[in-house]
Amino acid sequence: MFLETGYTEQCVGLINDDLTEVGQVHLGVVHVFDLDEPKVRPREESIIETGFATPGDLVDDRESFETWSQICLDHLLGESDSGSG
Repeated sequence: MFLETGYTEQCVGLINDDLTEVGQVHLGVVHVFDLDEPKVRPREESIIETGFATPGDLVDDRESFETWSQICLDHLLGESDSGSG
């Protein structure tokens, strides 16, 4: 994605998910970006829909996300025990 605003970035964690085939052979690196303004656009032409969502909307749609996104969401919103994910 292209960030068209000022921002700060922090690497906040790693995800090791051995419950899925993809997770068994990949390691996720989680970054949090704090943007000055919501000005971002996709870098890839194949991405046609972008935008921001409220935490509540993300929780409501949680089951439609891939496992890694669910793990991130749970931890970022404090809805997970520290021993899982």
